[in-house]
Amino acid sequence: MKRKIFISYAWESENSDDNKIKSFAQWLAVYLKKWDIDVLLDLYENHPGSKLDEFMSKGIDSSNFVICICTKTYIDKMRDPRTGVYNEITLLNEKSDSPFVIPIIERGEFNSLPDFFKGKFVSEFILSTPYSQENEKSMFELISTIRDETLSIKNVNTETRIDDYYKSVETFKFQGEIEKLMNFDTQTANKVTFQYLLNDGNFIIGVPPMNFTTSWSFAGSNDVHSYNKVQEMFYIYDFKEFNLVKSLKDIPMNRSTSIGWATTLKVGDGIMWINHMDYVAIGKILSVNADFDNNYQSTLTLEYKILNPIELSNDFIQDMDINN
Repeated sequence: MKRKIFISYAWESENSDDNKIKSFAQWLAVYLKKWDIDVLLDLYENHPGSKLDEFMSKGIDSSNFVICICTKTYIDKMRDPRTGVYNEITLLNEKSDSPFVIPIIERGEFNSLPDFFKGKFVSEFILSTPYSQENEKSMFELISTIRDETLSIKNVNTETRIDDYYKSVETFKFQGEIEKLMNFDTQTANKVTFQYLLNDGNFIIGVPPMNFTTSWSFAGSNDVHSYNKVQEMFYIYDFKEFNLVKSLKDIPMNRSTSIGWATTLKVGDGIMWINHMDYVAIGKILSVNADFDNNYQSTLTLEYKILNPIELSNDFIQDMDINN
């Protein structure tokens, strides 16, 4: 059964702590989506004109789990009737143990755990560097709990040796799945080679809500046609600055052209996509391999990056030096 998660957290004051918590919440949402888990997070769901009370009520009511990221600010806002956190906790109290509540705390910071959460499964993370391999065990346990597995790193209770054997196998298989993803690859940066005429020329990069439909067709031996299937698309001539781009301000707008429907790109050219959630991705054509005998065997090598939508940290960048 597919799980739905509601993430509750408190916006801190505008400082590094605020950046850390919002970035962690967003990173966690994107990572959980890779496990085919529906996630409700205010940064994704609310826009100007949204009704926050309705979002909270419907979100909690329709979710299997509520993850609460507990900080000192979160505790303070739990006690303040004027805050959204207070309203969320009130809704959770009314629903007793359904949906199931999972508090997340900074590793070792149990003083950030209010009485409301005592006795519940608690997940400890290093919030400032969520992609750290030190979070592997915590992520294993969190995903196991959400998936309602009987698996646990600490303990596998079985009645027979046969059961124990097969549960151990499943535990290792599940651990393998975690390890494959434990670089926290949220598909925000990649270099891919694909047959660009398959699937009607459509190729999707990223995961929701940071996903983009790119569209291609055959042009020639050194170029390719690209079509606009997002909110906005821009052609960037000779995108030499690609590797230097970390935010929107780094994109060379003097060489960028808005594309209404289609454009032709050659090797070295770039492209920028803005999806319908206002997230931005950039790409650069590295090579075009045209097969004139069988067009469907033609391949395109594309390098792309999805820019951090809240531009607060580089938590989504795969090749980030986590020691900085």
